Amino acid sequence: MNLRTFVVALAATFALSIAGALADTSTTTALQVDLTASNWQFTPGTIVAHPGQTIVLHAKSTEGMHALISDDLGIKPVMLPPGKTVDITFVAPTKPGKYYMHCHLPCGPGHDKMTVVVDVQG
Repeated sequence: MNLRTFVVALAATFALSIAGALADTSTTTALQVDLTASNWQFTPGTIVAHPGQTIVLHAKSTEGMHALISDDLGIKPVMLPPGKTVDITFVAPTKPGKYYMHCHLPCGPGHDKMTVVVDVQG
């Protein structure tokens, strides 16, 4: 290998290393969220995410039986028995906007208010 080829290869390697270091990793780093269901709310009520970001919900119920569902996010009904943590993984949509999850199991007079907003911000 001559000196010119070596220098070009070294420069290319350096450029790729810098590009990798500066790359936006927000869509590759999973967002971990502890989600609690109680009578008659989810906490937190809003989750902020980046487009295409993986989200892992560590969901549990502290009062009564609940179930989480979202047609917007492709989440099929997931039961949340009291005291047990259930992990739910999904990918935020690539289009910025507000997407909704809600309780799928009628749980009482405040059931219709049990929603979580996933606010995808670009």
